[in-house]
Amino acid sequence: MNSRLVFFSNFLSRPKEVAAIAPSSKHLISQILSDVALEDAKCLVEYGPGIGTVTYALLEKLGQNAKLVCFETNLKFCKLIKNNIKDDRLVVINDGAENLAYHLKRLNMPNIDYAFSGIPFSLIEQKNKKGIIKTTRDKLKEGGKFVVYQQYSMTVKKYLRIYFESIKTKFEFRNIPPSYVFVCERT
Repeated sequence: MNSRLVFFSNFLSRPKEVAAIAPSSKHLISQILSDVALEDAKCLVEYGPGIGTVTYALLEKLGQNAKLVCFETNLKFCKLIKNNIKDDRLVVINDGAENLAYHLKRLNMPNIDYAFSGIPFSLIEQKNKKGIIKTTRDKLKEGGKFVVYQQYSMTVKKYLRIYFESIKTKFEFRNIPPSYVFVCERT
């Protein structure tokens, strides 16, 4: 089955989990990547890769000795990514972002250079939202960035402000639906 069709059918059956009608556009991906330098990064994480649209772009820019660890709760998406992306730098974990610390320890990765998130924070309980953001901040290296892209709402920004002093906000209207991008730097 076509990956876009898999994405759309999962949106219809699980709208609170998938939360977007279509995968990220090339314009949104460009905004997501515009404030990061992945060539020298050693460890990246991605929350909610869906069918791997952003994942592909991250791997294209990532150095050969780096790792990209993807957290995806949807088993169909995990299988799709594993079947479609054959890359030794990629680790796909069928689990939620709230378990970042556990999996990084298990993989012997003490910290991360960058984190990218497309998970629908507006649909996540407040304590889990705060937990994911805090753990991500704690695991980022000094100068590392947490790039969050969200459809529909800027609500997550008030939670990002609790843990990050430096937040750059962008908006990409050439995406379905239009999306906000928040680039948070650990200082």
